[in-house]
Amino acid sequence: MTARIRENDPRLQDRVKRNINRIQNLPALSDVVAKIVALAEDPKVSGQEVAEIVGRDQAMVTAILKIVNSPFYGLNRRVSSINHAIVLLGYRTIRNIALSTSLVNTFSGPEGDARFDRKRFWTHAVCTAAAAKLVARRLRDTDSEEAFLAGLIHDMGRIVFSHYFGPEFTAVLTLWSERKMDLLEAERVVLGMDHAEAGALVARKWNFPAAVAEAIGAHHDATRAAEVSELATCVYLANQLTQIGEERLSQSSEAAPAGPPSAELLEAIDADLRERFELTPESLEQLLAELEGEMEKARTFLDALNV
Repeated sequence: MTARIRENDPRLQDRVKRNINRIQNLPALSDVVAKIVALAEDPKVSGQEVAEIVGRDQAMVTAILKIVNSPFYGLNRRVSSINHAIVLLGYRTIRNIALSTSLVNTFSGPEGDARFDRKRFWTHAVCTAAAAKLVARRLRDTDSEEAFLAGLIHDMGRIVFSHYFGPEFTAVLTLWSERKMDLLEAERVVLGMDHAEAGALVARKWNFPAAVAEAIGAHHDATRAAEVSELATCVYLANQLTQIGEERLSQSSEAAPAGPPSAELLEAIDADLRERFELTPESLEQLLAELEGEMEKARTFLDALNV
């Protein structure tokens, strides 16, 4: 089948779009999560309304409280109710936790191609979410919880490909691992679209804010991200920083060679972004140090999710 696939075949691209639009088992389509997402965008919503919706799913309540009480949030005392969690963390944070729980449950099950490491995928997702929140705090007009959400689901197109388009995704991974083709290019050759484009479609399917969908679609393109919104720029930079942080952590053992200095790493970041975020080798080093701390905490978030 894959041998007949032609690059940018419009018939395949249309089929992928139709199939994504037909998917009815995405997390936000569950009644509780869909309503939590909708309420989080309502400026008039009360914490009590959110608590009542969450309370309809006791398994969700248990999962949320487990994460709220994990070291990731570092609360001084134990939280025993959703109402209390909302008071302490806000309903957008509760939305993000509920969505995280739902996503992991939805995309769990038998592993597909061994070259796609699901645990590594979720680790990168949560770390990018944490990085996006850090970056957003440097901006005046970007909501940090919205940034966390966009960072969390920035790569969702990949796991949708893995879960619903298994044979085609295996062909993508073969082009990437054996022929050394760029991952985005391989996705376009086989699937007619890349995971950023697919992720934006999924976000629209979930009825997330347009800004979140646009940020997902632009997270591999610095120029487009800058044109779209500060949120998109935030997610683009967070993804880059997370990749740097992951590489540095993997090299942290004594046997591994030292990673490149911050001055060299800085050159890999788009010049406009360096200027916008006033990044210098020193400030980048400080940001990466903060991120590495968040990445360590992200593992406790994943442990609470049973990933």
